[in-house]
Amino acid sequence: MSKFRLKIVTPEGTYRDEEADIINFRATDDYMGIMAHHIPLATGVQVSEMNYRVDNKKYEFAVGGGFLYVSAENVVTLIANTIESQEDIDLKRAQEAEKRARKRLASHSEEVDIKRAELALKKALVREEVKNMK
Repeated sequence: MSKFRLKIVTPEGTYRDEEADIINFRATDDYMGIMAHHIPLATGVQVSEMNYRVDNKKYEFAVGGGFLYVSAENVVTLIANTIESQEDIDLKRAQEAEKRARKRLASHSEEVDIKRAELALKKALVREEVKNMK
């Protein structure tokens, strides 16, 4: 299978830089899969599960939103707000974050930033989902 260069960048710097066969992610409108020699593309990436494959090995991640760019030079760059591999996700921490977000949403307090709490809940749920994937 033909490969492309996958670069994953976060605010902290380069997270991954390797050759890949395919990347699957949740774009702004729908799920997408990108393979080698894809037409140039720029799209938003939702808070969601993301995976890529290298030689039949699948790598799973929780992505905290971002932006993806496919260049004409066969390079895919994912600029992620946050990203955690399945192995690095602390399930207990994700479950605690879910509880805190649900508590904030249930409080109905005027001091609670609803959108921020909803985003925190979504991130926690995605992290739990990715951690529990087989």
